[in-house]
Amino acid sequence: MMKKAFRKTICAAAALIMAIGCTSCGKKNIEQSDVSSGTTTAAVTNATEAAAPAEEEPAQTEAAKKKAKKTVKKENYNQLTGLYDVADSAKGKRPCAVMVNNIEASLPQYGIYDADILFEIVAEGGITRLMAIYADESDIPNVCSIRSARYYYMLFAQSFDAVYLHWGSDPKVCRPMFTELDIDHIDGMSDTVIFDRDYDRMNYYDMEHTGYLNGSAVMGDIESYGYRTEIKDGYESIFSFYDEFTKPAGDECTKAVITFSDWYYSQFDYDKKSKTYKKLHNGSKHMDIGKDKQLEFTNLLFLDVPEIKEINEDSHIVGFDMDGGSGYLITAGKKKSINWRKDGDFGKLIITDDNGSPVEMNVGKTYIAVAEANALSTS
Repeated sequence: MMKKAFRKTICAAAALIMAIGCTSCGKKNIEQSDVSSGTTTAAVTNATEAAAPAEEEPAQTEAAKKKAKKTVKKENYNQLTGLYDVADSAKGKRPCAVMVNNIEASLPQYGIYDADILFEIVAEGGITRLMAIYADESDIPNVCSIRSARYYYMLFAQSFDAVYLHWGSDPKVCRPMFTELDIDHIDGMSDTVIFDRDYDRMNYYDMEHTGYLNGSAVMGDIESYGYRTEIKDGYESIFSFYDEFTKPAGDECTKAVITFSDWYYSQFDYDKKSKTYKKLHNGSKHMDIGKDKQLEFTNLLFLDVPEIKEINEDSHIVGFDMDGGSGYLITAGKKKSINWRKDGDFGKLIITDDNGSPVEMNVGKTYIAVAEANALSTS
């Protein structure tokens, strides 16, 4: 059809030019005649060219398709990443926050590559523990190894209105808080529906490193507890995202190292091709053995606290002031300073720039570390 229309246009243009050539008028009269008839020679040329496919049209069509797709799938919006990838069955549902072991003897983990947000904070003894947050509770993978609760993790989980999943908790701090704050949580110490042992791993790991979460059963288990399954009314995303991939103003940063203790640190190397930061754990690639992939993040958030100290002599549990402080956002090879605060136990995590405006990030997964000031080095 395009070729046929193109030939008709060419023939019409040729006929018009021949008719003009047959007149006894000069060039000036031809141009006047063209104008008087509403058609100039340039217009004929433009009409001929317009019949050919425009080079810009496919790009415009693709942009229109993307816009339409976002409009159609707006209810599938993932507030943790800025993507439109939440399944229909999980639209409007609460996220889930899962506690994950990170001691050397438990590595490698599985199931954490798919987390939308990954927290890392030091625990007792200088080791770190992870909290993986998944926006789509209908698509949580199996996760191993699962570990016990820490109060600051469960309070950060409340910032996202997440159901908190863990295996065990300390009796001095966490257990009283679960009751006093009425936090929706599921404990592997008593739940056998979504928690079990990975018996294959028991051949190679100590039992404490074999607890796993059956991700496909999480959604139904939450309902069985009678917990609220819908995101709370009026909840708005913690994060603001750029409309397209953006390099923010700031210092160049292609490498970042966060030191949690004398023997635990995490390193992030920027990959220009994927536009993500690849994670290393104590100098080795931090892998998800289930995916056989190295952990990678589009955004890195480093939240400074004045001091992390032991708050219970019996359990050696550590803690810190959660009122807020300064920090950094690292994304797209750039680093910029931020400020953060947490508005109460169930309040949101609020991240702003130096002018007090909400910080924008690039669409994708985010890593969040909490550590003492000066723990971060970049280059």
